Parts: sequence; C-alpha cells; structure tokens
Amino acid sequence: MNNIRMKYQIKKLKDYLALKTGMVNHRDVIREVATGVDRSWVYYLMLLMAALIALFGLLTNSVAVVIGAMLISPLMGPIISSGLALTIGDLPLARRAFRTIAVSVVLTVVVTAAVTLVSPLKEPTAEILARVRPNIYDLFVAMLSGIVGAVALCTKRNYLITATGVAVATAVIPPLSVAGYGLGTGQIMLGLGGFLLFFTNFVAIILTSDLVFFVMGFRSSQVDNHQYPQRTRLLFIAGILALVSIPLIYTLVVDLRKLKAKNRIEMTLKKQLNREDLSRMTSFSYQQKKEKVLVRASVNTVNLIDRKTEQAIEEELKPGFMVPVELHLEQVLVASDMLPDNGAAFAVSPESPRVETSAEIAAKVGGLLGRAEKNLASALAPFPVSDIRLGFGNPKEPLLVSARLGRDYPLSNDERLILARQLEQALELPVQLHITVTPLLPPLGFTEQEALDTETLKALAVIRLLPEGPVGYRFVLEQSGRRNIRQVNMVMHWLMKEMNVTPDLISQRYVKGTKNGNAVMLRIVRR
Repeated sequence: MNNIRMKYQIKKLKDYLALKTGMVNHRDVIREVATGVDRSWVYYLMLLMAALIALFGLLTNSVAVVIGAMLISPLMGPIISSGLALTIGDLPLARRAFRTIAVSVVLTVVVTAAVTLVSPLKEPTAEILARVRPNIYDLFVAMLSGIVGAVALCTKRNYLITATGVAVATAVIPPLSVAGYGLGTGQIMLGLGGFLLFFTNFVAIILTSDLVFFVMGFRSSQVDNHQYPQRTRLLFIAGILALVSIPLIYTLVVDLRKLKAKNRIEMTLKKQLNREDLSRMTSFSYQQKKEKVLVRASVNTVNLIDRKTEQAIEEELKPGFMVPVELHLEQVLVASDMLPDNGAAFAVSPESPRVETSAEIAAKVGGLLGRAEKNLASALAPFPVSDIRLGFGNPKEPLLVSARLGRDYPLSNDERLILARQLEQALELPVQLHITVTPLLPPLGFTEQEALDTETLKALAVIRLLPEGPVGYRFVLEQSGRRNIRQVNMVMHWLMKEMNVTPDLISQRYVKGTKNGNAVMLRIVRR
C-alpha cells in the first residue's frame, strides 16, 4: 500500500514538473544565457569598476559600498552560462564561458593588487577578514542562491529582484578583491582565503544551476553539437564539489573547536571568579600556541586573588587542551556594599579627599596650554601666535588667556568675541582673552648687492598664505631717510614680480626717530 502511494506521489510530481517545464521557452533561455559570455569593453569596464568599488569598500570597512559592488558586477552572467553549458553539453559555449571567467578572475586580481600596492590603506578590516575563512555554510548559501537564480531565469518570475538578491548572497566579486588585496600587501594566505571563497561560490552555483536546468527540461538534444553525456558532466562537477568541500569542512571543524574551547574557558572562569560580593570577571581572551594556551582575564575583586587560586583554575582548564594552560589575571580592586572583615582596608573615607600632586596639576595646565595654543594658531593662521600664557585667579573668575599676535593691524571686536568662544569650547572653561599685536615682519635685511637676504625671503613667504591673497591688503614700506630709496624700490619691484602685488596696493612712508635706525620695514595692513 505504501509503495502504491509513493508511486502515485512520484507520478504526480513528474506530471507537475512536466507541466512546469512545458511552460519554459528553452530556446529563448539558451539564447539569453549564451549572450552572458559575450566579452566587450563594456563588460570589462563594469567588471573592473565593481572590483575597485568592492576593494575600496573593503579597505574602508563600508558594508554599503561592498553591496553596491556586488550589484554592479557582471561576473554572474558567465558563471550561469557555464552551468547551462554543462547541462546541455554545449562544448563551445562551455569553452567561451570558462575562458571569460578565467580572464575576468586574473584581470580582477591583478588590478586590485596593483591598486592596493599604491593605496595608503593596507590594514585588514572586519569586512576583509570576514571573507578569508570560508566554511561549509558558505557552500550551502551559494548552492541555495544558485537554485533560486536558475529558477528565476527559467520562469522569469521576479527575475530582476531575484537576480539582485542572488548577486548579494553569493558575492563573487568581493572575494576576488580580497585575493587582490592579499597579493598587493604580501599576505598570501589571506589572499588564498578570499580566492577559496570565490571558488566555493563559483562551483556551488554551477552545480546547483546545472541540476535546476536539468529538472526544468534542458537536454543535450536542444543543441547541435554535444560531446559528453550528462552523467559524465555531473560526475565531473560533483568531483570538483567534493574537492572544494574538504577545506571548507576543515575550517568549519576548526571554528567549532575554537568556539567550544572559548565556551569552556568562559564557563570555568565564571565558575571560579564570579563570587558574590567578592569578585566578578569582566572580560577574557585566549590565544592557543604550540607549546601552551595563554588565557587573559580581567576581574574586579575586593581582595587580591592569590597564585594558588590561579593554579587551580589552570589545572581545571588543562584537560580540554593537549598543552599546558597559563592564566594571567588583571585584577582591579573595588569596594563592595558587603565587604568581608578583611576588606575594610579598601574603605575610603569621604572626609579625606585626595589632593592632586604637582605633577598632575602641571599635566592639566600643560593640556590646557596646548589646546589653547593649537586653537589660536589655527584660527589666526597664517599670522604667528607666540608667548601664550594662562592666568588663574579666583575659581569663580574666567581663565585669563594672553598671547602675542604677529600682525600689523589690531583685532576687531568681532574677532575677539569669536576667538573667545572658540577657546571656551576647546578648553571647556569660561575665558577672558587678551591679545597683544606686534609687527608681523622684522626689519628687512639686504645683501651687499642690496638684494633681499635669505632670512628675509623666508619671512616674506607669509604673503603667499594671506587670506584672500594679496588683493585684500595694503603694503606699506617704511623708511627713515632717503638713504634707503634704492632698497625700497627694489622691494617694490620684488613684490610686484614675485608676489603679484599691483602697484596701487604699495605705498611708501617716512618715519622719523625709529628705534630701528635706517632699517626698511614692511607693514601689511588690511584694506
């Protein structure tokens, strides 16, 4: 009776599949899939753009960018085409598909390796490390995605949406970018891990799409030239799948062992260290080496845990490993609401506040001074700020910040107000600002040939950094007598030629009785 029912169910399933396969336009699907192996400059442009976008997303640890690269990649077309070629035994189509895939893989890895080589970002991110240890579950995901993609292609049901989901789920281009990253940074094993993930997805998609195409009625009789029977083709792809499964199952077993060891260590540490009102473990990590297992744990405790207790924990952890276990405890002494009698030494009297040492006070003042100097230098650049000092008075009074500004015109009220507010935000204190303005440039120096000397040329370089350029300023040359006329004319000519200062912005002024004697001074004043 059961055999009759089973035969009836099988016949019913065959009739249902025959009905569905009769709705598939096999010729159109073959024609559409065959176009997926056509190589053109557009195909390679899209492939390289997708590979580079994936690489940049991996280097910057951006999930959204990596997903975008998956959607752009055209590599799924030749992979699906190779699956159909194996199903129908179309050897020319298979050759074209596998040739396209091989060229695409080599080109992607080489280009991403070259870009990685010149990139300043080379540290492996979480997105990169997530693609270097594939396991058997990655194979299952790729197989299920291949089934969905092939069914959607044959039935045309929500094909665009389904194809997008398959591209994201299988992710053939990011692993190739990881392989290129590993090659470009010299991390060969990391690159091999990325290539293994790609190869896993590649084989799984071919196998599952091959089975789906066969179930949907695709046969070798639908093509003019076929050389290998269906059984031979299935055995070939199954053999490749078995070979790929070996390293995937191995990595899965290794990951499961690590998870089991981690859980065992955590349970043991919690059992030994989590004592109510005495101690509590806050975190732990472990590292397994050839000669020993190193376990590190942080624990909050009201009493220091002695070495004898640590050795007892090591002995309890040892049976799970083939090597000795070494435990390092980072102990933080804390106070508890229910301290034992011998824990009274940790009690702190609220009536005896701790007095800061001179070193701590100096460090705080140095930090405030550094932030004030950085803030003022950034806000007033390119004009130099020097002699910054902090004045402390009554705790209720604002902090006095004084400094010297090398500039030939004073600060406006608006500038003072903005600077004070910026300092208050940077120092997190109320601030009273006092700025003393001093000349921007020292007296101009000349060589024996009456040319500007080296030190003066270095000082005059500030003109190139002026906000809005020289057009927003007036250049006033001060001289104390007619003996400096030739030097003044030379400076005027230099300003016009080297700094592109127009003649209408340059003026001369005689100053009597200056402390600089016969020196020539240059004042740069806001217009």
